[in-house]
Amino acid sequence: MSTQSRSTAEQLVALRRVQRRVAAIAFFAIAIHGVIGLVVVAEVVKGQGRTSDAVLLLAMSAVFGVVTYVVTRLILGARVMSPWLALAFVPTVVGIFWVF
Repeated sequence: MSTQSRSTAEQLVALRRVQRRVAAIAFFAIAIHGVIGLVVVAEVVKGQGRTSDAVLLLAMSAVFGVVTYVVTRLILGARVMSPWLALAFVPTVVGIFWVF
């Protein structure tokens, strides 16, 4: 294998890595708005006296947070199970303390 083709192959690998990171960041930036939006709507619903609906919205935010985490890790090509999984619940936990 020549030096030229090896250099090109390394550049392609680096380009793919950057593309995956950009795609993961874009997906995460868009999806996290839905997770945070569910927490905000839970606050509004709680203010209307609909506590059970607020609890359901917070549960949905936890599920969407986990889905956002899993898809982001899949885009990156990383292992899905890791200690970072706990971060998926941060918006929901903050929302629980904020709403109640």
